[in-house]
Amino acid sequence: MKTTKTSLTPEEVKRIARLARLPLSQEEIERFTPQLSEVLNYFNKLNEVDTSSVKPTYQSISDENRFQEQKLEADTLSTEEVLKNAKEKKDGYVLTEQVIK
Repeated sequence: MKTTKTSLTPEEVKRIARLARLPLSQEEIERFTPQLSEVLNYFNKLNEVDTSSVKPTYQSISDENRFQEQKLEADTLSTEEVLKNAKEKKDGYVLTEQVIK
């Protein structure tokens, strides 16, 4: 199987940047166009790999939890205690001022 060379145009790079909400200057578009084309060509090489003898996998990772169970060292407050002490609350949640702008 022969690899097809992919060559992006500056217009395609502009469109990709717009979809990714990346403001790129004309200089950046000109610089990234050949670089992104090279990345795509590298991935096109994967089409050359013979995978006919590889069995398809649908889930290669087991669902088993491999994390250590969290053990709390200190006493914790119940939901009721937290809500009782909260200045503002709504539907079982504590309301706070916005911390991320």
